[in-house]
Amino acid sequence: MELKKAFMKAISLRLRHRYYLFRSRRKNVPGVIQAYLQSFARFDLKRSVAETEFVVLDTETTGLNVRKGDRILSISAVRFKNGRIDLSDSFHEMVNPDRDIPPGTAVIHEILPRMVNGKPFMEEVLPRFIGYIGSSVLVAHHAWLDMSFLNWDMDRLYRFPIQNIVLDTAILDQALTLRKTPSSMRSTVRCDTRLEALAERYRVSIEAQHASFWDALATAQIFQKMIKEAEHQGIRRLKDLLKVVAFTPPSPSVNNEGMSPF
Repeated sequence: MELKKAFMKAISLRLRHRYYLFRSRRKNVPGVIQAYLQSFARFDLKRSVAETEFVVLDTETTGLNVRKGDRILSISAVRFKNGRIDLSDSFHEMVNPDRDIPPGTAVIHEILPRMVNGKPFMEEVLPRFIGYIGSSVLVAHHAWLDMSFLNWDMDRLYRFPIQNIVLDTAILDQALTLRKTPSSMRSTVRCDTRLEALAERYRVSIEAQHASFWDALATAQIFQKMIKEAEHQGIRRLKDLLKVVAFTPPSPSVNNEGMSPF
């Protein structure tokens, strides 16, 4: 039954990509966006994790609610392939949010208005970011937040969401923890989902927390160690890694109030 559901989902994704590509051609969207949609035709879920290219990303924003007018201030990403973090091929852009930056959030990420005044708007940054990620599997910590902001701008500019598979390191950590916990004790597991908590457990240092590039790099280093743990648990193919995450039962968290990354 699960294999049938996975097969149907794969077909649905391919049809959706073709539909978005057809619509993008009719609406004359930028070539980089059309090339992005075309790249998924060659995507293979059966590839090994070692052969899969990942892009680990992080954003800083004016707040946590895109629907109430919060916007992206910076986007950073690093490429992870062949088991290594490739810092020679990274992405970092400051973004003009076209709005004020609340003092409360400025204290957290230390991005001041003068630092984004004169910087490009998302209309210019987003195509460059899409060209950078291609069809890579995206990785983020508390990915729901980053993706809600990126997809808001994707929908505004192109009328479709980001098409990439997205892995959340907070959920992946929970999945790997539960797999090595005796079944009788899994209901007692409590996961601290803060990035600094994962960094401590995986022995990764964060150079400057709440700075998108350094958070992306720390997340990539954590993910690198997670992949090694997954391999140790016998998870070697991308589809198996996704299956483990997808079927991980919810676990109580010591930091689940609003799922705030701050």
